[in-house]
Amino acid sequence: MEHGKPLSATNNPLVDFNAVCQKVRAAVEPARAHAVSLHDEHGDVLWLTESSMGPDEHNAVREAIEAFSSEGGPPVLVSDLGDSRSAVLLRAVNGRRAMVGAIMIVMDARVIKQDARGALKVMTPKLQRVLVDFAAMRTDGAPSPATPARATAAAPLTRADAASARPAAATRIAPPTKALALTPAVGTPEIDRLHAVLLRTPIALHVQRLVPLTKGSEFKRYEVLLRSMSDTAPNAEAQALLKAAVENGLGSMIDRRVITKLIGFLVHHPEIWKTTAVQFSVNLTSTALHDEHFIKFVELCLAKSSLPKGMIAFEIDTTTAVKFAAKMLGIAAALHRLGCPLVLDDFALKTECFALLRLPGVHYVKLAPEITAKMRTDKLSQAAITAVVQMARVLGMHTVAKRTETAAEQEWLTALGVDFVQSNSMSPPVAIESLSKTATPQTTTV
Repeated sequence: MEHGKPLSATNNPLVDFNAVCQKVRAAVEPARAHAVSLHDEHGDVLWLTESSMGPDEHNAVREAIEAFSSEGGPPVLVSDLGDSRSAVLLRAVNGRRAMVGAIMIVMDARVIKQDARGALKVMTPKLQRVLVDFAAMRTDGAPSPATPARATAAAPLTRADAASARPAAATRIAPPTKALALTPAVGTPEIDRLHAVLLRTPIALHVQRLVPLTKGSEFKRYEVLLRSMSDTAPNAEAQALLKAAVENGLGSMIDRRVITKLIGFLVHHPEIWKTTAVQFSVNLTSTALHDEHFIKFVELCLAKSSLPKGMIAFEIDTTTAVKFAAKMLGIAAALHRLGCPLVLDDFALKTECFALLRLPGVHYVKLAPEITAKMRTDKLSQAAITAVVQMARVLGMHTVAKRTETAAEQEWLTALGVDFVQSNSMSPPVAIESLSKTATPQTTTV
């Protein structure tokens, strides 16, 4: 495995865009921020505290990016959104004074005031520090003229013909979409409420180790499992939360939270992976496959964390992969380029599943439980397992059997050539914090 520089050796913090938004809210108190959004140097959305942005907000971002990119452009702009709302847009620059993004704060227009020198009172030292932190999280943008990072005087930018109504919104969370190309979909109050619940609900991560059936390898492989912070039914509540998110088009929001939390934990506990090679596979929802900018989010997180390549893998069940076959080649190729192995879950002996083995970066094939359920008495099941094992070996992949709880089943699987078992009896799921003696339970609401 290739090891990058540890986080302590870099000047850049881990990508945690939601934390930046929360710091922005705190920095403008007691004034209330209706919404906070983070954008890259092109105006694409990186993170959004609400479930959507209307065209007025998108136009404000587009105009601000154009102004920020021009020579001598202002560091702060205010745009009238109508309905007594204004958007305060802050330019983020890197150490070379190149613009690398922008922050937009939607606020009540009445609280946005200027001091005697014409500077916005909202631009406090606390908010400036948040802006610097956000700039440090961004990859370098295109070179732009050197301009001061701090706000001085900012002339309000108004649009007399701006529409005052805010239309219904798209349901995806934080899709980095071109402002001019976005066409909002119809949203509902229920979707907005669900989005708020998903954002506030604390999550926990558990891991389950894949147990090798042959001795010799010290490489530890884990599947990352989502849990709620509930003491009564953490698994059931987490699955209900995930199901609701996927059914309402918000699944990639959960995926992003899991990735952020996992990478953050690993960065702060390098003792887990510096002494022994490990790998953590994260399940992806079908929503993430639709989110064309999800891969970019993963790339940003990995680049800033400097974790070893191959440590973070992604798991997709074959039913979903077959359903979205047209997208899978591009997704698999992108993950392979980032050094993220791919795991095919619930692999069945079906013709449509075989094509998935051609995808770049597939390292593991998890057998569908129905294949292994009758392996001790059904010769066809035995033949099916042997066939998948042989295909995987020829292609340089490992095989995993799930839900095997008895020693007799494990003996059969070993004889048939399966590499790993995922078993609650041999290795039950545990809180990820248990992997580190120095860890303390995390209760973030990222």
